Amino acid sequence: MRSTRFALAALAFSIMAAGLIPAQAQQDEMRARGDRACGGDAKRMCSKFFGDDMAVLRCFQEHKTRLSKSCHKFLTEIGQLN
Repeated sequence: MRSTRFALAALAFSIMAAGLIPAQAQQDEMRARGDRACGGDAKRMCSKFFGDDMAVLRCFQEHKTRLSKSCHKFLTEIGQLN
C-alpha cells in the first residue's frame, strides 16, 4: 500500500514536472525576445533597475515615448504598453 502511494505520488510529480518544462521554455523564449527587442533601451534608460524586472518594466512604461520601435512593439504585443 505504501509503495503504491509512493509510486502514484512520483507519477503525479513527473506529470507536473513535464508540464512545467514547456512553460519554462516559453518564459525563456519570451525573455530572449524581450532582451533582443529592449536590451539597448534597458541599458540606455533603465540600467539602474537591473535585477528587478518589474522596476525595469515600470521604467519602460514611464519612458514609453523614448523607446525604440522594436521595444515599443514588443511591449505592446505582450500587453505592457497601450
